[in-house]
Amino acid sequence: MMNLEVSKEELALIKMLLGREELSTRIEIHHARMSFEYRDYLKTREKEIRDLLEKVKKLLPDES
Repeated sequence: MMNLEVSKEELALIKMLLGREELSTRIEIHHARMSFEYRDYLKTREKEIRDLLEKVKKLLPDES
């Protein structure tokens, strides 16, 4: 396991960027209707992004 020191502002930025990426990935999944392998890859990526975003949110409980 690695440790990474970031400020509260940096963590808020990471949260915002992950939120954008989650939305972008959902849109990409919608557009990848005919490419099943790519769609599966995107679904896996979306879950990884969501899991990471939840970890960040736990570190910033006072932020919405």
